[in-house]
Amino acid sequence: MRLLTSLVFTVACSALAAQGYVYLPASLNLQNQEAVDYVIRPFMQQDCRAQFLFDALEVGATTLTIDQLALRYDGPIPRVGAPGPFTMQRLRIRVGATDVAAPCATFADNLSQPLVTVFDGPFTYSPDPGSQVPHPWGVGGMDFAFTAPATVTIQSGGHLVIELIVEGNLGGGLAHTILDAARGIGGPVDGTAITTGQGCAAAIGAPVATITSTGRHAPGAAHFVAGANLGANAPGFLLLGISDQFGAIGALPFGLPGTTCSLYNSAEFALPVGADSSGAVLAGPTTAISVPAIPTLLGAMLFEQFVTIVPGANPFDLVLSDQRAVTLGPWNAPSRGTWMISHGTDANSPVADAVDVLGLAIRLRTL
Repeated sequence: MRLLTSLVFTVACSALAAQGYVYLPASLNLQNQEAVDYVIRPFMQQDCRAQFLFDALEVGATTLTIDQLALRYDGPIPRVGAPGPFTMQRLRIRVGATDVAAPCATFADNLSQPLVTVFDGPFTYSPDPGSQVPHPWGVGGMDFAFTAPATVTIQSGGHLVIELIVEGNLGGGLAHTILDAARGIGGPVDGTAITTGQGCAAAIGAPVATITSTGRHAPGAAHFVAGANLGANAPGFLLLGISDQFGAIGALPFGLPGTTCSLYNSAEFALPVGADSSGAVLAGPTTAISVPAIPTLLGAMLFEQFVTIVPGANPFDLVLSDQRAVTLGPWNAPSRGTWMISHGTDANSPVADAVDVLGLAIRLRTL
């Protein structure tokens, strides 16, 4: 019996001894000090999706087996806002590795293989309890034990991927749940987008159709196109062209005879859209233009225009907006091998509204 007890004790001690910790980003010595910045995504948002990527240098290893993840708040700040605790209706944590060297705004395109879900369920947490530097790991419930250990191998040029998906965060914005992080420089830089031409109206006396865009017009990022006055509940397309001088129908712009409508671009691509009851097409995943992170696309131009089908609007039953002329900005090499790709309001969006060189402060427990 004594021999069996000793054996069990020895095995248990060996298992504990095998555990260790990895601190991300590795270049910042976060075991003993705080990172220099902070991030409000994902825990200050009601709904959010965020991918965090770390290259092998910022992980400090190429292969590791993880069974726990811990985050920490960004101190020192006073304890303000509602005291909590707060509940997220659902929190998902996924981990894995990708061979992708330069991520973009499309979440799926940043993965070379599926991620493993290591946490999925409701989550209750407390906000930042007050000032401490560095802030303790896991305080307020920021320790996440995995349902099963996950082994990750990072290939040359690839990244460790940690994805956090927050849904129904009842504490979003009510108190300080600002996480420790470090920002870098580089990545996509916004280009320019100007409006040219003039749209036509869906009815006599109605305002003309218009087009706008928001986001970053650059390689590695996404911009989101919106339209107005396109006809109530009208189906149509967002036309994307590489020229505003010449297209399949000849010289541009091409005016529709007997109307004030003009086609302004070469329309190599057409994305289906639908206007709402006010005639608007809202900026969102269906009108997202996600550009690959290819630096040589700097200065490339893209031309965008809405066309909708509105019976009785004119002899062609078509309404066309004015044109958005986009010139892509630069993609600069990152100063650190860390990325955050995120959408701040939609946990299920396939496209991010921000791509930043940022390293979320994370402690991984390894086996």
